[in-house]
Amino acid sequence: MALLHEFYLIPSSIDVQDFYRTTKNNDAIIDSVNIHDDMITYIYDSLNWIPSRNPALRGMPHGQGIHYHGITLFDEHSSRDLLRIFTAWRDLFSNSPDIFQLKGQFIINRDEHEILYFDRNEIVDQFETMISMSNYLADGNYYLYYCGI
Repeated sequence: MALLHEFYLIPSSIDVQDFYRTTKNNDAIIDSVNIHDDMITYIYDSLNWIPSRNPALRGMPHGQGIHYHGITLFDEHSSRDLLRIFTAWRDLFSNSPDIFQLKGQFIINRDEHEILYFDRNEIVDQFETMISMSNYLADGNYYLYYCGI
């Protein structure tokens, strides 16, 4: 079973404290995208540059990046950085072959890392969705809700 990271565009009027319990068949969800764990871990360092909030904690304190195993909320303060980071990755991967390889984080033996395979069109489409959802955040009426793995 593949590990997927779920992102949901939702109105800011939603109760974000319990949203993760109601992601299935929720009419309030405007858009969503699932990104494979291998890709998230590959771009993870750049995601830590994005301002975020933690809806699991009292007062939803501000922070940076995604909470890999938990929930994260992106708002209007995140919009610009989300947009720029996913645009940069999209533009980079747009130049790849149809099926491309990246070096994984696991070492198979002393001189060999695992090789990850991705479908260019699938990754570019996922990042296009992230870019589109990021544009919504700028006006302050939406959240991008991340459900950790």
